[in-house]
Amino acid sequence: MQYINPILQGDYSDPDVIRVGEDFYMTSSSFTYLPGLPILHSRDLVHWEQIGYAADRLPFARYDRPAHKCGTWAPSIRWHRGLFYVYVCLPDEGLFAFTAEDPAGPWTCHYVKDVCGWIDPCPLFASDGTAWLVHGFAASRVGINNLLFVHRMRDDGLQVTDGGVMVYDGRVHGDVTVEGPKFYERGGRFWILCPAGGVKHGYQLALCSDRIQGPYERKVVLQQGSTEINGPHQGGWVDDGHGHDWFLHFQDVGVYGRIVHLQPVDWSGKWPVMGNAGEPVPGGDTGLAPGMASIPMSDRFETAPGIQWQWQANPRREWVEMLRPGLRLFAAPAPDLFSAGQFLSQLMQARDFDMDLRMTLSGKPGDMAGIGMMGYTYFYLALSEGHVLLRKGEAREGSRWEKTTVTETTEAAVPWPKESVLFRMQVRDGNVRFFYGADEQVLAPIGGDCAMSCGGWTGARPGIFAMNIRQVQGGWADIQSVCVRTPQGEEI
Repeated sequence: MQYINPILQGDYSDPDVIRVGEDFYMTSSSFTYLPGLPILHSRDLVHWEQIGYAADRLPFARYDRPAHKCGTWAPSIRWHRGLFYVYVCLPDEGLFAFTAEDPAGPWTCHYVKDVCGWIDPCPLFASDGTAWLVHGFAASRVGINNLLFVHRMRDDGLQVTDGGVMVYDGRVHGDVTVEGPKFYERGGRFWILCPAGGVKHGYQLALCSDRIQGPYERKVVLQQGSTEINGPHQGGWVDDGHGHDWFLHFQDVGVYGRIVHLQPVDWSGKWPVMGNAGEPVPGGDTGLAPGMASIPMSDRFETAPGIQWQWQANPRREWVEMLRPGLRLFAAPAPDLFSAGQFLSQLMQARDFDMDLRMTLSGKPGDMAGIGMMGYTYFYLALSEGHVLLRKGEAREGSRWEKTTVTETTEAAVPWPKESVLFRMQVRDGNVRFFYGADEQVLAPIGGDCAMSCGGWTGARPGIFAMNIRQVQGGWADIQSVCVRTPQGEEI
């Protein structure tokens, strides 16, 4: 299977991957977007489809509202004795494991340890039957960001049984922001693969030891070098069952998020050699039969919202109702779109596209419904009280202990006496433009180019919504369809 990097244009931050038989499974971070911890499946490591989520919701009241930069950070996925495991830390609430017999779900949530400041956990189910856990630390919570600890776990992996041992101190080698460790046993030795140096300009380390609790030797095994692939940041190693090894990692590309690359791995020597002599490759050949999987963006809501959609907080039944076909979004109270849990968004699967929303608003005073591009600076097009409004929002963080302040302003407004409208959000090279009209033949522009912005550890996110800014329960918007096409007219 010939491939070109990136293999996934979507913002699958902090990916991890395993193989079970001839099937590959991947998960990634979700932060405040729920359901969370997407589960992806592939047969060729290049074409992926989403089959479910490990976390339907998060069991804390704070996630009933948007909690940007919090939530699920850097998960790991494993298969052990007939069960799939996804481990993740919420940086303030602790360590969780999700288990399932079928990776498509249902998944069972286990609260493994109540602890603050642990991040990026990964288990090792060792060949001797013991279970272990490696993790890093969040400097924003505990003032540490370059240490790795290994803990003994109960053999089923659902309880931490000791205080842990520090197995790596990045300060000794000048490594800062050591995070995202992945734990492996290979060739009778123990390996931790982890990035250091930061998301945009870091590199991959391999740590190796004859003992689970160390000491570990260190080597840089993948870095940008002379290529244009900055980072390259954390990911996971997997063998394909046919004699070849691979490493999936992300590259931070700003407003488009953290996109996924595939690197060959040569384990013939003492240390793994990733990519081309330790530098990322532009593509290659997996040697596997090509698959047919893909990840859609369009949705006609025939029976349920597509699996690609995520809310900005724990889902609530009162936000949505299926019309079959169609989707009814109720205008729940929200002071602004950044604070609206009912913002229903997805990952961009292409750099350039047009997203068309067909909707009808049965509104009340204060209702707004439409389409937008979320980030710390965000823009949306809304139908509200007889007008089409282009609005801009700006969210400003004070500190972890201070509430984020959000301001919204109207950039443009035009009368629109009809209840139905077609909105288009056009994405081109990091900018978004908006259009409105009765149908595709009579679309009119509103405003100019709007620069997209990153969110809380995410790229920009396109989505749809209905809300009432007067802080009362409003009416509803009936969504007929969301259709996404490339500039060449191909539907995604």
